[in-house]
Amino acid sequence: MPIKINGMITNNDDAPIYRHWLGMDVVAPNDISDALEDVPVGEDVDVNINSFGGEVEPAAQIYTMLRNLSNNVIVNIESSAYSAATIIAMAGDKVRISPSAQMMIHKASSGAVGNAEDLQKGLDMLNATDRTIANVYATKTGKPPEEFLNLMAKETWLSPNDAVDLGLADEIMEFNAEPITNSAKPMIAYNNVQKIKGLVEENKKLKKQNSQFASEDLKQRKLAIFYGKD
Repeated sequence: MPIKINGMITNNDDAPIYRHWLGMDVVAPNDISDALEDVPVGEDVDVNINSFGGEVEPAAQIYTMLRNLSNNVIVNIESSAYSAATIIAMAGDKVRISPSAQMMIHKASSGAVGNAEDLQKGLDMLNATDRTIANVYATKTGKPPEEFLNLMAKETWLSPNDAVDLGLADEIMEFNAEPITNSAKPMIAYNNVQKIKGLVEENKKLKKQNSQFASEDLKQRKLAIFYGKD
């Protein structure tokens, strides 16, 4: 069962308010710990991310939870991994990003109020938070934290290629229409099935032309594909 990081990342206490009173998609650390209880030991854990971010501390808690697993963690960025969601993404042993997805990294923010000392404490907290987030990126990529602090200061949006080039993602997802099979009996090869489907469509057109000879010819061609003689 995949672990879903959908919507806003928030703390355990506020999650019910957003979810039940405001009707918002949110994820909190307790959601992830509960979901992980059902994952067998040794089975890969798929983490699917579609989130614009949220609170840093719950994201850090989820990141640490996933990093502490003995299971192999595969992160799939399906549409968006912005802000705090990128912290969770860095927990993957492998990070995959859809060709239609984006990542965004920026500096943390707060609503600090009060006197000069209060504001200075808020500034110190934000600087420490930024360094911590940059260290998470650095741990994943092997690049210096300062490189990510500079990118965060500019609010950097990353295409799939940009994310892979930076090392924040390991690969861009590829979509293969050929099915994976598990059958006790031999099956016709996928490519041959597609050929036969094409011939069926051609046969439909020929039937409209009332061509009996051509129809019989198509039948023989289909049988040749089936027996691997094509």
